[in-house]
Amino acid sequence: MATKTTRRRSTKPTKTPEERAAEVDALHEQLNTAIASLASAEGWKAMLRATVANLGRYSANNTLLILAQCPHATQVRSFNQWKEHGRSVRKGETALRIFAPMPITQKDESGRPVLDENGHEKKWVKYKTVPVFDISQTEPVEKKPATEEPSEELTEPAYTLGAKVEGDAPAELWERLTAHIGGHGYTVHLEGTGSADGYTDPKTRVVGIQASDPEAHRVITLAHEGAHIECGHVADMDEYRRHRGRMECEAESVAYIVAGVAGLDAALTSVPYIAHWAGKTAEEVHETLAAASATVVRAARAILETTTAAPKEAAETGEAERAAAEAAHAAYQEVHAEMIETAHQREQGQPLNAAPEAAAAQR
Repeated sequence: MATKTTRRRSTKPTKTPEERAAEVDALHEQLNTAIASLASAEGWKAMLRATVANLGRYSANNTLLILAQCPHATQVRSFNQWKEHGRSVRKGETALRIFAPMPITQKDESGRPVLDENGHEKKWVKYKTVPVFDISQTEPVEKKPATEEPSEELTEPAYTLGAKVEGDAPAELWERLTAHIGGHGYTVHLEGTGSADGYTDPKTRVVGIQASDPEAHRVITLAHEGAHIECGHVADMDEYRRHRGRMECEAESVAYIVAGVAGLDAALTSVPYIAHWAGKTAEEVHETLAAASATVVRAARAILETTTAAPKEAAETGEAERAAAEAAHAAYQEVHAEMIETAHQREQGQPLNAAPEAAAAQR
């Protein structure tokens, strides 16, 4: 006798087109609120932390939506993706909603695909909302007995514009960044750079780094200058001067990501620097974010290909992505979500120490 499998139909009611449209409108409103939050340094800090942990996985708008619904979010994946990573979503957890594109093929009256001049099917994109979950909403499939660890008292760092990151840096990071920059035809010099932490001069093809700065701060500055080159900022210095705010945000965001993947916490210097250059109003910040997000992820990936160990093998196994997420989570879990001094200065109208205009890109 043949067996028969009867699949149980879902009892969950299907959403009407009106309900789906309302859900999309609600997410748009939530997105606008999240963009406005980036006018503060705290908002940028959360945005950068999430960018490091989810490098390239979500768009800037979806990252903002995730943070609006779960401010402490770091690693975010779909239900099935968490299962593939050995974790399951806890029962009762509410999904975070983000936008997902649905490419739709255009068809003619007879139902056949419409082709463009190159013979490719014409498509248009419609957006729907899909559920995702943060790692804090999941647990390992195989639970391990909890072990009590002694709690450590954390000292809140003083976030101020111009702060220096003290301490050592990963030994290989300086050499690999120097090699990456050398691949673009530039040489790196440790020298006196005046009031600037560093500079990139496209005329002499020199990247200068302040020799008197702490080692950790020097390598973050090197990543920043390397990002200026990778992003193409120094190819046209007139363009750089016209859009300096956006380009400084891009370079420092890339430096933050590269340092974070290497296990170096750059928040002390990067967060106030980006908050300063991003803009003072929600409109300015939105414009900066929209223009910078894709460039930041592309440049960060390009630099990480030469600064992370065994890039080919890591790419084949997916270890690079997991290593970046784990390193970022570990590096930033101790950072408290407090408003930093830069935001207070801006609210009170106090002047900030902006870097001077120059013929070369300066940090």
